[in-house]
Amino acid sequence: MEAGKYIVAIELGTSKIVGIVGVKSDDGRLNILATEKEDSAGCIKRGCIFNVEDTASKIQKIIKKLENRLSLKISKVYVGVGGQSVHSISHSVFRQLAEDTQITDMIINSLHAESRSFPVSNAEIMDIVPNEYTIDNHLETQPKGTYASEIEAHLQLIVGRPSIKKNINRCIVERLKLPIAGYIMSVHADAAALLDDEEKSLGCALINFGAGTTTLSIYKDNFLRYVVTIPFGGRNITQDISSLNILTSEAERLKLAFGCAINNGEEPKGIGIEGIDSSKINYQELCRVTEARIEEIVANIVEQIKESGYKDQLSAGIILTGGASLLKELPELLARETKMSVQRGNLQKGITFSGHQEGGLTAYSQSIGLLLLGEENCVEKPVIQQEEPIVEEQEKIEDKKISDEKKKKEKEKEKDKKPKKSWNIFGAIEKMTDKVISSTENFLTDEEDENPPRKKN
Repeated sequence: MEAGKYIVAIELGTSKIVGIVGVKSDDGRLNILATEKEDSAGCIKRGCIFNVEDTASKIQKIIKKLENRLSLKISKVYVGVGGQSVHSISHSVFRQLAEDTQITDMIINSLHAESRSFPVSNAEIMDIVPNEYTIDNHLETQPKGTYASEIEAHLQLIVGRPSIKKNINRCIVERLKLPIAGYIMSVHADAAALLDDEEKSLGCALINFGAGTTTLSIYKDNFLRYVVTIPFGGRNITQDISSLNILTSEAERLKLAFGCAINNGEEPKGIGIEGIDSSKINYQELCRVTEARIEEIVANIVEQIKESGYKDQLSAGIILTGGASLLKELPELLARETKMSVQRGNLQKGITFSGHQEGGLTAYSQSIGLLLLGEENCVEKPVIQQEEPIVEEQEKIEDKKISDEKKKKEKEKEKDKKPKKSWNIFGAIEKMTDKVISSTENFLTDEEDENPPRKKN
């Protein structure tokens, strides 16, 4: 085994479930060892599990594949948490203190704990993200060690439906009997994999275009300021293309091959699109339905960036990730509508891959981020067979062979000790004579029986 902590994570997406294993060294470098995936269609919708049994079965297959590939026993996993209902709420907790009270970890933690009791309708608080603290009317990012008579914590509460975590627990803990090392918010995983400190400090919008949802998270001054999940994604585009009398599988292929966020009017050569009934599908019609849906999603993104209050403070622009972000001309469309710079995300430095390079694709950045944020070792060390038991077994076999040979020799000796019968020629002649006489008598007796004497008249 490589030196370092073996981290295992599960990403639950609308189009696929991903299992990933990596080794994290003490200096923070990450080596991806293996990735496995299963199609999640029919069991996960918009990032939320709705069929527990099917999801559990697919996760179990992924775990077995990873264990077989790496010859390791997975003992626990980290799980990414996201979905349609996940969003942030700005919240503050104020506390009056005695004059010149030193701010300690205990005071800060108590403010965070108090925020968890904040009532949220039809949702639970999944995570608390600290922003700044107001210390006697002065903003501080690191309040510990300062003295004040009052403190106010400014927080972002990440909330979502209670069923999200419940169903994850039902799948992994109850069905598979596999402990969960930790729940990690998907927005944190994306940021860990793709954003550097400069981008988070200058201000940026990180957008994950998934199959069922599009998640927007905004960073400024190194803090997460805003999170919202838009209930539209790449699968909506596929469904719209299917409405042109095309099978869903074919619609997905056409979206990837010819779909475009901006139609420039040029039709690619060699394209032949047929519907279910062999009717020809017009390429411009394909572009029209693709454009209509992606423009709707982008319009929602633009509105949410305005709603966050940080539209004019995002100097690092927009960073894209997720499988649906690969749609042609999408960066250009976003740049046109937001008047901001747009780029596709790149993985952080210090991430390497063993064997499979599949994990390096944009669609796997969230899974990689889960590994980066994981802290506990998630595998059991393989049992190394010692040579001693094998030697002992061989010795037993040799001893048995020696014992068997010894017994055989002893039997032969006992046999040799028995007195041998002497051979006497006269005795042999006598025995032969007796046999001849006996045979003659038997013959005569048989002859008499076959020819009985005739009676005289």
